[in-house]
Amino acid sequence: MNNPIGIFDSGVGGLTVLDYMRQQFPHENMIYIGDNAHCPYGDKTKSQLLEYTRQICDYFAKQHVKMIVLACNTTSANVLDELQKLYPHIPIVGVIHSTVHEFLARHHQRVLVIATSATIQSHKYRQMLLQYNPELTVYELATPRLVPVIESGEYKYGIQELLGEYLLPYQNKIDALILGCTHYPILLKQFQDVMEDIDYISSSASICQEVASYLKNHHLENTSSLPQTITIYTTGDTQTFVESSEGFFDYQDLSVSHLHL
Repeated sequence: MNNPIGIFDSGVGGLTVLDYMRQQFPHENMIYIGDNAHCPYGDKTKSQLLEYTRQICDYFAKQHVKMIVLACNTTSANVLDELQKLYPHIPIVGVIHSTVHEFLARHHQRVLVIATSATIQSHKYRQMLLQYNPELTVYELATPRLVPVIESGEYKYGIQELLGEYLLPYQNKIDALILGCTHYPILLKQFQDVMEDIDYISSSASICQEVASYLKNHHLENTSSLPQTITIYTTGDTQTFVESSEGFFDYQDLSVSHLHL
């Protein structure tokens, strides 16, 4: 029960998941890995994604994590099933299933899913949404320019023009937008400046419900009175990682270390 939870993403985006999780699970120990050496994931092949994620899961296995969270829609859409088969003794969850259920609970009818090219090409969101409710109108849009902007830190200076290029063609066509990449909640305020009269569903927030349910149902909740430990790694440059994320993530006493896989 005291073993850590492993969380990973292609870069800084998964810190939005870590942030929600450290607030909701103040007693759980966590290890976060941002695979910046291979970021962005959205333009990678399935075989490349599987290679990268296996290296990360191998590391987590050596750290005896009790659970792995794919804080990444691209890997959740493309290699989750394969990873679950490769690591049958470690529960592995992705963000898509919980995000779909969060959307359905809000009873909207017309939704736009924005995500990386790899996530959109998998059509996982569309398939799952229509499986639960065939009456939905589901639009899909690849937004490949957003992750590089976020990872570079350029988003801090305002990117409403870029967001407008992506979103304004859907003005008055949708009542909800699924942020199908854990990087995208970083831009929520800027999204709302461009299109304010719709509901935004974040994959970063929704995954916490699935993690909480799993920990409780399998009696894996940490009951230790010891202080929570959070370890953050990047496979890329640590200074760049911190600089691009300090605008939305409060490091407090946390530090970032380089991890060579």
